[in-house]
Amino acid sequence: MSLPCRATYADYLAAEQNSECRHEFIDGVIVGMAGGSDEHNAIASRFATLFGVRVPRGCRSYTPDQRFWIAATARGRYSDGSIIRGKPAHPPHDSQATTNPSVVVEVLSPSSEGDDDGDKRSDFQSLASLQAYGIAAQDARCVKVFRRNERGEWRDEPHVYCDGESFELPTLTRAIAVDEVYDDILDATGRSLLR
Repeated sequence: MSLPCRATYADYLAAEQNSECRHEFIDGVIVGMAGGSDEHNAIASRFATLFGVRVPRGCRSYTPDQRFWIAATARGRYSDGSIIRGKPAHPPHDSQATTNPSVVVEVLSPSSEGDDDGDKRSDFQSLASLQAYGIAAQDARCVKVFRRNERGEWRDEPHVYCDGESFELPTLTRAIAVDEVYDDILDATGRSLLR
């Protein structure tokens, strides 16, 4: 895409402050985020609930309204859910963005799948604090989790969890069953129960 001029991060913050919908800041472009489907929103909400009852003292779960600053790529990003251990750290130029999530979760949608499991994943994985990046399908009962190994390096392949399995995420007090994420949202074949 060719633009006459790129926006600055200050332009982005001004636009975001007065906007009714969220935007991300990617390579000087202010990108509007499309609203999610019923399934997408229900799964993201379910993660927020599951995180909320599993975070120990000193950790907090965050909704999709939490903005993150990715210093490595100079991008402003949002996630569908996150956990921060300790106090949120903020960059000097954006007091509402944080830089230190320990867990980030994305719910895939057709319009964002390539980014969520591509550039966005790479952006979040560049944060030193991040220990796990989860990706939940919205049309199958399946969750993928990318984790750092014991040397602090990202594993190339995610662990994949399906019906009947559970997965652990750093900072949480107990595992999450895939069934807990999807029950009453998708049936066993991945078909929506909301339509």
